[in-house]
Amino acid sequence: MVDLELTHMMREKRYNLRKKLAARVRLSHSTFGVIHTQTRNISDSGVYVELINQPHLPVGAHLKMHMLDSALPNLAFNMKVVRTDSEGVSMKFVDYEVDGTRYPINSLEQVWRQQSK
Repeated sequence: MVDLELTHMMREKRYNLRKKLAARVRLSHSTFGVIHTQTRNISDSGVYVELINQPHLPVGAHLKMHMLDSALPNLAFNMKVVRTDSEGVSMKFVDYEVDGTRYPINSLEQVWRQQSK
């Protein structure tokens, strides 16, 4: 008997596992301005955002994303498109901004802890 979950995990090439999450986001890019949409899934390294009937974003495009349902909705995540399909785009976290200053994405955990106190 084959363990289908194990087989799926062996085929999964992603370093970080994805979690289903429908959260509101605001995307901004110079070609389309601002779009409000939602995520489909998220991982520690990136997010899939639904963009049905929206402007096409090429692989490699950079944009800003605000996660409106998070405890820190004013954080601006700088994202890079890594894959597109007919329903949306997969983007990886590049870094994030607070009040116009950019920080490495791996320092976000500290900010989260301070905000949670």
